[in-house]
Amino acid sequence: MNTNDEKIQWHPAFDAALQIELGEETKYLEFDSEHLLLKKPMQIDVLVKNERHVKIQKNIGRIFRQYNVVEYKSPEDDLNIDDFYKVCAYACIYKADTETVDFIPAAELTITFVCYHYPRTMLQKLQRDRQITVEKRSCAQTGRN
Repeated sequence: MNTNDEKIQWHPAFDAALQIELGEETKYLEFDSEHLLLKKPMQIDVLVKNERHVKIQKNIGRIFRQYNVVEYKSPEDDLNIDDFYKVCAYACIYKADTETVDFIPAAELTITFVCYHYPRTMLQKLQRDRQITVEKRSCAQTGRN
């Protein structure tokens, strides 16, 4: 048992054990222990919290739940597949980075993408790779203006 205030660094030992376990096949692999994910700090474009659980009736707010991650793309920018996965990751990290387990219920978390250009390429890739069905609806079909 560790008696002083230092935490035991388990990741390097696990990395070494994993390499031993994989044996001869490690020559085909590259190991990067505790790999840093981002070049700059993570930031959600807009986070909208509905702490009072009020059902919003105005425009985009109709789809909001308690915690809402919104990604905005400027008129000069396109929404691509990497943006999709990055924002999904941000939402997952936001959900998980709390003091207590499951403090933010997944059912109370939404992700909204706002962009000026229809993300055809991204949606085609999601359909092809993830078998996600995409329905294109007009404002008349949704009852929205």
